Amino acid sequence: MPKMKKEKIGGKVLAGLTESDHDKLKKLAVSCDMSKTRLSEEIISMALNSANQVMWFQDKYNKDPQYRVAFRQTSKGLEFL
Repeated sequence: MPKMKKEKIGGKVLAGLTESDHDKLKKLAVSCDMSKTRLSEEIISMALNSANQVMWFQDKYNKDPQYRVAFRQTSKGLEFL
């Protein structure tokens, strides 16, 4: 199956990783034959399009219920409302 190019819009996000997480990212990127940046993009996209992951982050870190993100599942992933 051919890979589809994703349109990139927006800015860059720089994450400060622990040495341990950086080593894991590097090893997984080599294993998957992609750059660490590309793998990081995939991981972030996966988390932002997974209802379970979004709920986990909100349950763990949300401080004010009025700012909880509402979402619905679509064929393209999660749509934030």
